[in-house]
Amino acid sequence: MADILKPELQWIEGRCYRINDSNTEITSFQEHDLYENDDVYHDVHDEEEDNDDCDVVQIDNSRYTTSFHISKHYIGSIIGKKGAMKSRIERDTRTDIKIPKQGQTGDIVIFGSSATSVKAAQRRINIIVMSSRMKQKATHFISIPMNDPEIVKSFEVFKNSVLQDCPGRGLDESLFIKPNKLHLTLGVMCLMDNEERLYASKLLTEAKEKIIFPLLQNNLPLRIRVKGLSYMNDDPREIDVLYGRVQEEGASTGLIQKLADGLLDHFYKAGYMDKDHGRENVKLHVTLINSKYRSRSSQPAGEEDSALSKSSRQTRETFDGTEIFKKYADYDFGVMELRHIHLSQRHSMGADGYYQPTCVISCWK
Repeated sequence: MADILKPELQWIEGRCYRINDSNTEITSFQEHDLYENDDVYHDVHDEEEDNDDCDVVQIDNSRYTTSFHISKHYIGSIIGKKGAMKSRIERDTRTDIKIPKQGQTGDIVIFGSSATSVKAAQRRINIIVMSSRMKQKATHFISIPMNDPEIVKSFEVFKNSVLQDCPGRGLDESLFIKPNKLHLTLGVMCLMDNEERLYASKLLTEAKEKIIFPLLQNNLPLRIRVKGLSYMNDDPREIDVLYGRVQEEGASTGLIQKLADGLLDHFYKAGYMDKDHGRENVKLHVTLINSKYRSRSSQPAGEEDSALSKSSRQTRETFDGTEIFKKYADYDFGVMELRHIHLSQRHSMGADGYYQPTCVISCWK
């Protein structure tokens, strides 16, 4: 149960909101005002505070307007069932909202009698988009490639040794990540169109100057060692994800964690990234084995060709990692220098065998 004296805070578009009931589900058809009242979201800033991201233009003495891009995937949530959500925002903020019709392209345009009302309407729309975005599956993630030749070679040795010396239920070669895709995950997000991808790239580029360089300026080149194993549950006999731990080599302990947390906070305040299970700190991990990679050919006889239901196809089979931990708990995969951070696209591959990059920034001046 949430502590009512310490409600969860949510940053959206650079503004901080208090969530009084974090169990309330926001759906695209919800007709209640969940955004700036005490039911769910409450703006902890003053209502009259300017929204710097809202570029309002004065048309004449009594009319103001702004326009901005929203992915078509969120238009239904903004309109609501039979237009109820859009009408409510217009009524409460005393604005007129123009939304492109289905099949049309263009920006959302807001008209109002004051700059404050226009900004309030845009703020509500941004909150709806934020709420909808967090319900979507991630399409992109911030990553540090860990496919340095030394680490790749050590990983191949580890993989072959485990398959040969660590027989266990559910363990199969298909569960191992492709060596060229070894990476450190710093955060995930959903980007629905090119405009959102461009904005996320802009955020990462901004983070280079605001977060990355200030942290690393006295620690270049930052060397990262991958050493030791861990898993994301409490039973080594029922593992879904086995990952390698990371640590600084010759630098202040916790520097990588500060870097990851800083990036998460930067994207979180922009409304593009959520905090995993409410954690304040990123769970640093280099995935080595993942049960979701299991190929259909490795499933029990008869199961591959049967007409499985959708829910059955999505069921993951864990593996027993007991023997792996007995023999390789402190396995050292090697050291690499941090040179680049990527905005990577999931389920894709670039020319070098790593994930297709949407944006790449250098960690060197």
